[in-house]
Amino acid sequence: MEIAFLNSMIMTVPGFYKAEKITLQDVHKWLKFCRGSYKSFIGHKSTALFLQELLRIEIQQNRKCFRQRKYQKAICFNLCERFPENKVLTKEDLRNAKYQFYLITRLD
Repeated sequence: MEIAFLNSMIMTVPGFYKAEKITLQDVHKWLKFCRGSYKSFIGHKSTALFLQELLRIEIQQNRKCFRQRKYQKAICFNLCERFPENKVLTKEDLRNAKYQFYLITRLD
């Protein structure tokens, strides 16, 4: 089953979820585990470009709605700080920001 890339910690449908902090190295392990089967639901172009550069894989901007299926994994790029309202972040802003990755699994 393909892994989804998200840029917010959201529950896309009602259910039970498990969220685990993971490292950049873990992101690469999960990509290898799923044999490169992933789809981006990253809604902001600068975030997609930043993740593409960071992960060395193609990450498309995609503003479509994502609905997580049972047992499906999602890798979430989560900013650890708040930015001013209506600020469009650049790749440089993201490089300097504190962020964390989470592996979110839908359990039901």
